[in-house]
Amino acid sequence: MEKNYFHFKNKLSATLLLAAFLLFSFTNVKAQCSTTGWVKIEKGLYHSVALKSDGTIWMWGLNTQGLLGNGSAAQTVVKNPTQIGTDTDWTDISSGCIFVLAKKSNGTLYGWGDNGYGNFGLGNNTDLSTPTQLFGGATVKSFFAGYYHSMVVKTDGTMWGAGYNAWGNIGNGNTTGSHNTWKQETSLATDWEKTAAGWYNSFGIKSDGTLWSCGTNVEGQTGTGASGSPSSSFVKIGTDTDWADVSCGVYHVLGLKTTGKLFGWGASHNGRLGIVGAGAQYFRSPQAIEAASNFSAIGAGFDNSFILKTDGKMFSMGVNDSGMLGTGAAGGDTNSLAPQQVGTDSDWAVICRTHGENMAGAIKTNTTMWNWGSDSNYQLGNDNGVAANQSLPSQVVCASTLSSNDVVAQKSTSSIYPNPAKENITVQSQQKISKIRIYNIAGSLIKNFSFGNDYKVNINVSDLTTGVYIVKINEENTGIKLIKK
Repeated sequence: MEKNYFHFKNKLSATLLLAAFLLFSFTNVKAQCSTTGWVKIEKGLYHSVALKSDGTIWMWGLNTQGLLGNGSAAQTVVKNPTQIGTDTDWTDISSGCIFVLAKKSNGTLYGWGDNGYGNFGLGNNTDLSTPTQLFGGATVKSFFAGYYHSMVVKTDGTMWGAGYNAWGNIGNGNTTGSHNTWKQETSLATDWEKTAAGWYNSFGIKSDGTLWSCGTNVEGQTGTGASGSPSSSFVKIGTDTDWADVSCGVYHVLGLKTTGKLFGWGASHNGRLGIVGAGAQYFRSPQAIEAASNFSAIGAGFDNSFILKTDGKMFSMGVNDSGMLGTGAAGGDTNSLAPQQVGTDSDWAVICRTHGENMAGAIKTNTTMWNWGSDSNYQLGNDNGVAANQSLPSQVVCASTLSSNDVVAQKSTSSIYPNPAKENITVQSQQKISKIRIYNIAGSLIKNFSFGNDYKVNINVSDLTTGVYIVKINEENTGIKLIKK
């Protein structure tokens, strides 16, 4: 009896040990990348970071100073979305110039990347190469990564800042160059609901719907009507009590009201405010950009702006370097002085907040993600094999999707040229071609052609949207990757 008992006990222990090992193994496996499920995207100087509905965070572009969060500070280029760690309980993200802030489902805040100005508030200036808990585990309800500073609203309604502060942009009453510990804003208020940060400014919205600002005011960015001097403490903007959101670039700011009305202030140069006929002016208080009340989201970039309407249409205005307005114009002298629609689609849902100078992005209602503008470090994530700027939205794809055997096979017996292509392609094969099928990257059939058993055929693809496709010949399950410009 005793022998059987110990035999059973040992067997049970071994079973439990195996179960624990398997549980640990499977709970520490990275998620598979997919082209859908995206809920938020942010951009830093040369990188993109995005959040998925499954609670995972992904990064691509220039990986420097620990941005990939994998424990290494080595500089690399990440061409496709790559998961940061294995955690699946992330709920929000915000990207600074070369650092990231992220919140977990329990309300705690984490950070990684560049910490040169002490923007993590840990009392040092050491970069972080893995997500590291901030604020001693305190819970937060709003946070925002500025260019080199961080702003946080804790669950108790207090607001705090850390990092670069030469313009008083963390609101603690001074213009000390930087603070590597968290500093509370001077009023010690407990009714803050939301915060936002730009290059040298910070903003806050209180529970009563009032909007407040601090930081540089050279171009009127504080929106208080005052001229010139920076404000090192938060000052109320007007008397309105219906502010819903705010987004700030370097020289200009956008504000959105609960009524759906859109406002802008700061420098209007190059059309970044989208105020028709404004020219190069400094607006030191909020100005209505349009009379309409149908705006749902805003995003002020380095030198331009993006706005989303309630009908799902997206518009851009301002500087168009590298084609970053997304209107199809390649850049140069194609700046937009008034809002222009990005493409013709009306299914946009989320627009990107960016600290990058020449790139932008957005997410559609089907949860696919699209980027455009500069691709100098593959920050567009469209894996076309070449770092090439895009003047139209280009879909973000997964490395696993494009590097699988069924994508790269057939290249020794069949070819497509030109590739990338804009209008027409020629498909040539060592076998007679009777059928060609074109699929999008998600695997859906887009086009189906029949031919008379020729070795070389021509196909017009001008009506395909910009992106990556798979071309399959005859009944083969394998295919060739096609890049549509």
